[in-house]
Amino acid sequence: MTRIGTCAVGIGLCLVVVARGLGPLGGPAGAEGGVGDIALRAVHVVAEDAAPVRPGDDVVVRFLLSGRHGVDDELVAVDSDGADRVELRWDRECDGVAEPATTLPLEHGAVPGAGGGPRYHVVLRGLRDGIAFGDTVTVRFGFAGAGDVTVPVPLVVSRVEELGHCSDLPTTSSSRPGGHDGDAVRGNPGVG
Repeated sequence: MTRIGTCAVGIGLCLVVVARGLGPLGGPAGAEGGVGDIALRAVHVVAEDAAPVRPGDDVVVRFLLSGRHGVDDELVAVDSDGADRVELRWDRECDGVAEPATTLPLEHGAVPGAGGGPRYHVVLRGLRDGIAFGDTVTVRFGFAGAGDVTVPVPLVVSRVEELGHCSDLPTTSSSRPGGHDGDAVRGNPGVG
């Protein structure tokens, strides 16, 4: 093979690796689920590199949440048989810190203040089994009105900035300019 051929193959492999896990328009791939008028989209375990996720690791699950017909509801429970503990986190004040939350409201079909992107996520603490790219971990989302939905959540490579920037949001009493989600857990072992 010539140097040009080797270079072209290398670039092609590089493009495949970078694109893996990305959905249409370069957004994150992931599972979808729904119950009643509630829709979950792009539900995925975040992995920033090709390192394996081992048993005992903590990982972040990102997702988009919306309600059809402007429904009001509330995410009241999230759990997984694949982790020792599950935490719902929300940067409610848009101050760059995703605090633990007990619920996540949907008002008129949307999470309040999340117009610039999701500032909420789930942290799976202490995975019971390791997972590789393409594998899934089951997560159950429970809503006060709509009920429960269980989603097989895939691990995907994600190098796309997935966090909403508070500066993208209009300044109101519930959203003020600032940074982005400052939670230390970023998908792979031992970070937070």
